[in-house]
Amino acid sequence: MRRVYEGLLIEKVKVEVILMDVGLIDVQNQKPENEIELEKVGVEGLKKYVIIKRPDKPYHVIVTINSYITLPSNLRGAHMSRFAESIAEVPTEAFSIEDLAEKIAKRAYQKHGFHCCTEVFGEFPYKRIRPNGEKENAIAEMFGRFSTKNERKIVGVSINGILACPCSKELTKGLTHNQRGKIIVELDVSDNKVELLEVIEMCKESFSYPTFSILKRIEEKEVVEKIHENPRFVEDVVRKCVQLLREKYPGRYCRVKCISYESIHDHNVCSEWSGIL
Repeated sequence: MRRVYEGLLIEKVKVEVILMDVGLIDVQNQKPENEIELEKVGVEGLKKYVIIKRPDKPYHVIVTINSYITLPSNLRGAHMSRFAESIAEVPTEAFSIEDLAEKIAKRAYQKHGFHCCTEVFGEFPYKRIRPNGEKENAIAEMFGRFSTKNERKIVGVSINGILACPCSKELTKGLTHNQRGKIIVELDVSDNKVELLEVIEMCKESFSYPTFSILKRIEEKEVVEKIHENPRFVEDVVRKCVQLLREKYPGRYCRVKCISYESIHDHNVCSEWSGIL
């Protein structure tokens, strides 16, 4: 099958011609025993060193990449080397992690001739303010996703925070259990970009209180007091975050999930929302 993407003839046609010239059989192009379309076929966990350009200064990061195509029912397998080639051939510099996902997905589409979805995961360094006013380094998890099928570009971020249980506080007239939680936010940036630092601040504001790496005793006292002054369920965290995002980015697709790693239970609890802000 021949397909054109952005004016370029896909490269799999050239590969097929070479295989025919040297007398090799293209096993992947054979018919499978069971002709069933596969939604996702590809590679996961491939690492790449990249430079993300920022307004203040670029930062260097090792990203993890997953890339998939939808394999038609009449083909036995995908040419896995083409995924690795697509990732290797994309320049190491990008303006954002979602732009990197887009470049890789489009490159893979050119090589395979079938629609591609690519996910890129990495770490996003930023500064946060401790209770004493000093800055400390922090790391957020970030990810980008792009699909050539619908041209949809997604960016996401995840950070930790603290939750205090409102129910226990009410039952004990002041005491409660608290635990670390994680919030995950993804936003559609197909038309307009977002500033990850702004999204991170909204995530921090949604928790009972942020987490910190360094806390001296007077700071720890302040943090614990603040947590108990602002108890929140995972449901409260998600709703607060959705409301903040809705005020800043109305009309976009968004997904927000919060996970609480419960301190007094053997299980975790979670809450999730997705829709148009």
